[in-house]
Amino acid sequence: MNSRRKTLFYLASLSWLTSACGIRALPPVQTERLSGSVIPKPLRPIRSGQAWRYVQRNGFNSEIVREINEVAKLTDQQIIIERSSAGQGLAAEIQTRTGELLQDPYWDFVQIYQQALPVMPNPAPIGTQALLNTRYSIPDFSYTFWLQTQLKVLGWEKIQVTAGTFTALHCQRFYRLEHYDFTRTTTIRYDDYWLVPEIGRWVMRETRGEFRRTGQRFLDTQYEDHFRYELIKLEL
Repeated sequence: MNSRRKTLFYLASLSWLTSACGIRALPPVQTERLSGSVIPKPLRPIRSGQAWRYVQRNGFNSEIVREINEVAKLTDQQIIIERSSAGQGLAAEIQTRTGELLQDPYWDFVQIYQQALPVMPNPAPIGTQALLNTRYSIPDFSYTFWLQTQLKVLGWEKIQVTAGTFTALHCQRFYRLEHYDFTRTTTIRYDDYWLVPEIGRWVMRETRGEFRRTGQRFLDTQYEDHFRYELIKLEL
């Protein structure tokens, strides 16, 4: 089953579940597709001291999970985005100095990639797709896991978040991967983000995934956490 049909099945299943249980899931992200020509701007390099604050919501019930503060720190070879919530440190996001993703803390386990993942293809015409096969590891575990990812550029959109209204490039990354949980036979993930080149960061991001376990039928697909992150404050 292709990714579009799986997404539709996921949304239909979620709609039935939330209706039956009286739970209000997050509505789809509201944006305005920009049909006219948008002059692409280069991705602004992240500078030391830049800061962002996001609110994290549960996609299944719309509840606020927490607020996350991020502050950028630069080393000779890396951009380290230190993260915290309510005074407690969280795993950092790490990028190359050119803005490619090396360590992604937004999943159940922090993913450390052997080959950095592009955040914004350059150039980035609408419809661009970039396929990458690599491996990743998780902290304090020596084994590496295979991973295939496809980055799609879906288009320029106007999006309003708490921090303001922005013209953003909507990208979607599709993952197929080997998971630390060896009972899983298949794990796929979707990562949508709205990237604003002028601030060098995304203003909205939505992550979700699904998997099957050994011996299960297709209809027994299980779902990972579904989260949405919205920018509420930034310091450039």
